[in-house]
Amino acid sequence: MKWLFLDPKQRLQRIVANPSYAVKSVLREITWADERFLAQITGERVSRIRQFIDEPAHTPEFLRHVSECEKTLRTTRFESADLYAKKVLIQYAIVRALRPEIIVETGVANGVSSAHVLLALHKNRQGTLHSIEIGDSTYLPAGREPGWVVPDWLRGRWKFHLGDVRQILPQLAPELPSLDLFTHDSLHTYEHMKFEFEQAFPLLRPGGILVADDALWNEAFWDFARAKKVPYAQILHGVGVLRKEK
Repeated sequence: MKWLFLDPKQRLQRIVANPSYAVKSVLREITWADERFLAQITGERVSRIRQFIDEPAHTPEFLRHVSECEKTLRTTRFESADLYAKKVLIQYAIVRALRPEIIVETGVANGVSSAHVLLALHKNRQGTLHSIEIGDSTYLPAGREPGWVVPDWLRGRWKFHLGDVRQILPQLAPELPSLDLFTHDSLHTYEHMKFEFEQAFPLLRPGGILVADDALWNEAFWDFARAKKVPYAQILHGVGVLRKEK
């Protein structure tokens, strides 16, 4: 079982064993820095955020499904999203705490993040996820379609849009009165990330949250956060998170 599904003490021991980022990770774990920031931007209690992060590990049906998917991903020669990474659990916790009605994400690939978001919506008993995916099979196992990791029993709240985000996002915008959450996880170039942020930010309701995966790849997230003068913006485990105020 992956280390992020262990209890906090065991998780801390595993982090210490990795010297490349041990000190920063240990400090954030000890102080619950990630959980405190997420509580601040969602209005939820810190203890509840911690519970949400641990929740997928205590959902047997989901855990069994993810374990089976991992067997398939092990057979591939490319690096795929970690099925148990804390950055995925952070997104899960945001959805559980924010209780969004409308989410838009760009980039699906195997569907690891999508599956976690949909599990959170399932637990919330509300909300719809709109996913935009260009359909690149480069990072998919042979014979698999984008989003194959998402189990059938979670697909009822999923709207899948196949095509280029630069075309679909502007077309989709008029159909969505406002967004509660937007997640970027498609092409991680500076220009493309800024394009998505500029398109999505006006659609976010006050208090809505923008998430950017792999935000450390370039300065697009920080430049955008500074330009919008948002008071709450951080990068947690490579995931940029900011809240729109007005």
